Amino acid sequence: MKGVLIALRVRFPYTHDLAELLSLIEQTGQIIPDQIREAAKLSDYAVEARYPGLAEPVSREEYKEAVTVAELVISWAEGVIGSE
Repeated sequence: MKGVLIALRVRFPYTHDLAELLSLIEQTGQIIPDQIREAAKLSDYAVEARYPGLAEPVSREEYKEAVTVAELVISWAEGVIGSE
């Protein structure tokens, strides 16, 4: 998402809050598909990676869902960046 913001020449804060980054992208007029909005819930994983032990363990199902969402975001971001 930060790559998309860079491609769109939008300044963004130092944050791991994906909902905030999506909001900034949306403010540029980019349409954000519902599947990409799902990525906002990945913010918790970003915090957990920096501060281990604060959250409950991730199940195999949650892991697979997170990877699927992340792959969709990457594909979407590449499309947006490629069109700029």
